[in-house]
Amino acid sequence: MELKDFQKTSLERIKKYLELVRKEQDKGNARHASEDAWREVEKVFSLGQYHERRNGIDQDVPNFVLKIPTGGGKTFLAVKTLDVVNEVLRKKRTGLVLWVVPTTSIYRQTVRALKDRNHPYRQHLDIASGGRTLILEKYQGKIDRFTPLDVEENLVVYVLMLQSAARNMLLQKDLRIFADSGGFTEFFPPEDRLDQHEKLMEKYPNLETFNEAGGIWKRQIKTSLGNSLRLLSPVVILDESQKAYSANAQRTIFGFNPSVVIELSATPPEGSNVLVNITGRQVNDEEMIKLDLHVTRKGSLAWKDTLWASVKKREELEKEAVKNEQNTGMYIRPICLVRTERIGREQQGKGFIHSNDARNELINGGIPAEYIAIKTSEEDELKEIDDIGGLMSRDCPVRYIITKQALQEGWDCAFAYVLAVLDKTHSKTALTQLVGRILRQPYAKKTGVTLLNESYVFAFREEAGELLQGIRKAFEGEGLGDLRTHISVDEGLGGYKKDFEPKEYTVRKRFEKVAKQIILPFFSINDRGKWRKVSYEMDILRRIDWNAITLDVVYSMSLTGRAVRDDEYVAQLSDDVREVIKGKKVAQKESGGIVIDSIFMTQQLGDVVPNPWQAFRFAEMILSEMASRHKIELVSENFSFIIEEAKRIISLQRDALAENFFNELLGQGKIRFMVVSRDIGFKLPKKISVPANTEYLRRPDGSPMQMSLFEFVAKDSFTEGLEKPVAYFLDDQSRLFFWYRNEVKHDYGIQAWKKGKIYPDFIFTVTDEKNKDKVNKVYIVETKGDQLVGNLDTKYKESVFDVCNRYAKKMPIDALDFAMKEREIEYEVIYGSEWEKKLSELFAEKK
Repeated sequence: MELKDFQKTSLERIKKYLELVRKEQDKGNARHASEDAWREVEKVFSLGQYHERRNGIDQDVPNFVLKIPTGGGKTFLAVKTLDVVNEVLRKKRTGLVLWVVPTTSIYRQTVRALKDRNHPYRQHLDIASGGRTLILEKYQGKIDRFTPLDVEENLVVYVLMLQSAARNMLLQKDLRIFADSGGFTEFFPPEDRLDQHEKLMEKYPNLETFNEAGGIWKRQIKTSLGNSLRLLSPVVILDESQKAYSANAQRTIFGFNPSVVIELSATPPEGSNVLVNITGRQVNDEEMIKLDLHVTRKGSLAWKDTLWASVKKREELEKEAVKNEQNTGMYIRPICLVRTERIGREQQGKGFIHSNDARNELINGGIPAEYIAIKTSEEDELKEIDDIGGLMSRDCPVRYIITKQALQEGWDCAFAYVLAVLDKTHSKTALTQLVGRILRQPYAKKTGVTLLNESYVFAFREEAGELLQGIRKAFEGEGLGDLRTHISVDEGLGGYKKDFEPKEYTVRKRFEKVAKQIILPFFSINDRGKWRKVSYEMDILRRIDWNAITLDVVYSMSLTGRAVRDDEYVAQLSDDVREVIKGKKVAQKESGGIVIDSIFMTQQLGDVVPNPWQAFRFAEMILSEMASRHKIELVSENFSFIIEEAKRIISLQRDALAENFFNELLGQGKIRFMVVSRDIGFKLPKKISVPANTEYLRRPDGSPMQMSLFEFVAKDSFTEGLEKPVAYFLDDQSRLFFWYRNEVKHDYGIQAWKKGKIYPDFIFTVTDEKNKDKVNKVYIVETKGDQLVGNLDTKYKESVFDVCNRYAKKMPIDALDFAMKEREIEYEVIYGSEWEKKLSELFAEKK
């Protein structure tokens, strides 16, 4: 397996950083080597703020993220990064590597690849270790033992799955690795030498012991796997690291006393140190993913039609694959993934599309039974296949995999080409995660056959607009957001495919000086004496007291008898090409009652209560109370209504608690609205990249925009409502210096007490009333149509902007660059009926 160009440059960047870390360490900078090295690297590469981490014995831990999209070869790059770590930082080939994965699927794939001496991953590990590699594992009840001699003479890669009720809660009691065990006694002093135990604990104070410090009996260290790991300062590779950013997760990982932590993620959260950022375009250019993605939303009212359309496509692909193999020797057996509504043994025949329904339909239609496998939490027919060589083996007959959720996270098979979605995906993450399973290109190499270089989705009973939005979101969730234009919609639903070479535009010359001086503040939090940007998940959500939420309003809901109906839609081509498709409701159909399921309710509440234990507790309490107040048939008929109302009521209380907590920290000075440095402060972009054929926004008279920060203004960046008129108005004002359309997800975003940043619509600058060359004010403006006045989102933005204006005036002078000290910053929300009057007031000369 050869390194791709982007992998080579990534490794060069990693090596440069680690060389600087080692240099700082050799100079005696033990406390801040990783952060100081980051600052040096930042002079060469564009990086974000570094977030310092310390391990369980208060040592500085170099910690960085490899941001790699789906199909980008993250495991291979991790293996090669290990080689760099050993060569540059650790200066030895042996030692312990702790490879941490979040799911069973990823665990099996990782262990199978690393243990296979013929697999490229293992071969490169053997190169790094000089042929002395040991792959060990801890899985469920199995704990592989090792000795100090093993670690001294080998590169020991220990694969560990940190699993609990939810993957963002990594609790020691769930790991079972801190229990005393006779298999690791050689790492510890003899049982009767308690003086040596105390001496070892002075060096490693976070070791687990039998007795507490200060007790009657002296402490004795547990001879556990967990304690052994803590003694060995392992290199930690954290796969899917975005799942491990809760307080418990971070405490667990860094409690292993790692010497370095390497994170792998397609979507790293805020607070992560992204050293390598690989784009979807880089991966696609290296022929590693199957694009374009073709989406077919079947208009038929029968789910079987969608299933057989996907079968027809898969069979077409296999014919092409056989021809291609005859010409090239490349073996491909296209696989179709089928997502159904229900999977459980007790759930069949209740009006839902069950996995057995799909299997029986395929078999009755002539598909051999051995071609079909079911993958669910109860029935895993893929495990036997994994044990005998996996899905990509020539001996494997499987061509159809039926599932509901089991393939969403971490499952990987490059032969998966087709996705048939037979349920309406209520889950916001289901479609997002499943689409990623069909994007990987077999052997990371294009075939020369267009059909075999692309991927296909067939959806039943999904609203067309939601379907497209879900798939575009899927690309972002897989780290492929820059490739969203490679989605095409088939079956007469309109196209959404653009092949382009982007063109770059720089800031207009006359605006360059001032644009460079503009630095806008964020809400920042004091974290152990250092300021960093507020993270909703880390700083707000995880500190909410869920016990303070009351459910009385849910309990007192009035339930009425209601028939449960399914709405059916057909998709039609929209007259507006930018809208692509539109849906029209054509019928309502009676269906059976909904099964009351506390687990299902827990999953639904997970959208507003990320703590699964709390979500389950709320679900149990609500269903128990409702059952005591109403007949079970009535609760069943209102089950969906109860869930939605519970989510609404809980989220309102959650947000109120978050706001109170946020304001409390503001009052205490623990959160501030300020520019800490050029790292924690938004700077206007120096250039923008625009796809070819993007339409230009012109003034109403057809002339180009004159006062925009960049010469090019994309028309599709503006909605048909208020945004275009505001842009036209700004461009015509004599006191305006320049204006900029703030791009959602890319530009200035304000994180406050709710999930999701506020991305204002416009940033514009105003000149002094007497001196037109002097810019004395910066406005941040959000526009809202009249129909949105008073809704929750608008009220939230108004509240946040009020806080911004209040604290912007209190901003420490030393927090601003000199050029910004003389400029006011003001935040405004303006509405449809008053926008022109409000903006005119902002530009009016002071009397």
